[in-house]
Amino acid sequence: MNQSTSVLWLRQDLRLTDQRALISAVEQGCVVPLYVLDDDTPGMWRIGAAQRWWLHHSLAALDKALGAKGSRLILRRGRAAEVVGQVAAEVGAARVHAIRHYEPWWV
Repeated sequence: MNQSTSVLWLRQDLRLTDQRALISAVEQGCVVPLYVLDDDTPGMWRIGAAQRWWLHHSLAALDKALGAKGSRLILRRGRAAEVVGQVAAEVGAARVHAIRHYEPWWV
């Protein structure tokens, strides 16, 4: 198997157990976990204050869990489609893994 670097683009599914995208990425080699706060793409559906509070604590817990496994969560802000590509280029990732979402701004 070709061992290479993959970006794991985390969006709504912020867990490490039974996470299909993570499993697939790990099978490919090194994994770089990434969360992008994109306030532009969702337009009027962007997250509000209560969701941001929940998100902050969820991302902190996820980063702690990743740290226990010798990794860390990369946090970025901007248009997700652009930022994911930039991070992939920065880390030399051969692929991006993500859970499929059906909301128009995720497609």
